[in-house]
Amino acid sequence: MKKLGITIILCIICGTCFAQKKIHILIITGGHGFKQVPFYQMFDSLGSHISYDKLEQPAANALIASAAVDKYDALVFYDMYNSITASQKQAYQQLLKKGKAMLFLHHSLVSYQDWDEFQKIIGGKYYEQATLVNGDTIKSSYQHDVIIPVKIESPKHPVTRGLKDFEIYDEVYGHFGTQPNIRPLLSTTHPGSSRYIAWINTYGRTDVLFIQLGHGPEAFKNPNYRKLLKQGIEWSVLRHKKNMD
Repeated sequence: MKKLGITIILCIICGTCFAQKKIHILIITGGHGFKQVPFYQMFDSLGSHISYDKLEQPAANALIASAAVDKYDALVFYDMYNSITASQKQAYQQLLKKGKAMLFLHHSLVSYQDWDEFQKIIGGKYYEQATLVNGDTIKSSYQHDVIIPVKIESPKHPVTRGLKDFEIYDEVYGHFGTQPNIRPLLSTTHPGSSRYIAWINTYGRTDVLFIQLGHGPEAFKNPNYRKLLKQGIEWSVLRHKKNMD
């Protein structure tokens, strides 16, 4: 019995150490303004085991297409950018085929309007211009400063574990497209929003995480959003680490 107790304690200690493994991420911005101080304060609050560099576009795409990208455990996109070269597109796809951890937040859904493959990567598309899709004309919409009811679709998933349904003061996107094989994590019944607002989409060997929430300081300070982001980073890195080693 004594040995069993010691074993349990050691497992708890090892599990804690493993969960707190050092993670180094690259936060990619550019193409859309945001409140930088509260945004980076949010990342500072996630724990000392998560460190980050920050880089704006177009420099970020140049780095992604270079060997320097290998020093990052995950790429976190908070950009809204449209300029990308053929070699940079190829770099994105090669990284995903190898299993590089990538997380996309909020307005990153609007990026690369003319690169059709991007929506297959991120799992959806925000249509800035009216577009004919499967016989229907779709144009996406947005609404600032609303209270969004959030439902946890996959409560047992590591990204959402421990979260209960919550409300957040944020921005909704409506009438955006989603890929048929996404695995929903969050949904909402807000009338101005599309149903699913966070999901996982597999591309190559990467399970890409997208979270539509995260427009401004109110969202950045929301403890549920911070927990979601922290667990999303940890899960994504752990999930893909073996692919990149």
